[in-house]
Amino acid sequence: MGTYATYSDVGARTPARTIDATSMPTATQVSAWVDEGEALLGGALSAGQITIPITDASGIKLMRSWTCDYAEAHLRMAWASTANDGNPDGQQLLDRFNATIDDIYSHPSRYQASLWSGASSESTRRVRGYVLDNDDSKSITNGDFAPEFEKGDVF
Repeated sequence: MGTYATYSDVGARTPARTIDATSMPTATQVSAWVDEGEALLGGALSAGQITIPITDASGIKLMRSWTCDYAEAHLRMAWASTANDGNPDGQQLLDRFNATIDDIYSHPSRYQASLWSGASSESTRRVRGYVLDNDDSKSITNGDFAPEFEKGDVF
């Protein structure tokens, strides 16, 4: 059972078809795609050092939407494959999901802020510098990087 979505959330996106124990694909198979989608998202978020599980109300909705994109894509591809006519139904959703995964890897701070109502942590920052990231216990607030001036000889 998914954390952010269920097979019924995917079914709500395809109201003309029923997803249950006897449908093809079955509710169990669609639930497996939900779990896979969540695992892929979780892996990308973890790689970007974004705190999971997402508990922010807006973040949960985003996770549900992305997870359903993955599961619906596979559901639609399964339905299209029964016709054996090369129908690409579902591919666009899968491409969008994969683009989201790639974007999470590229911009973890943006996704941290999106999933946590604007909050972003130091761990998702991509640019590092000695002033903010040093092992010498120096900090801006302690004045360790304040400019120092010496009065010298005037030429």
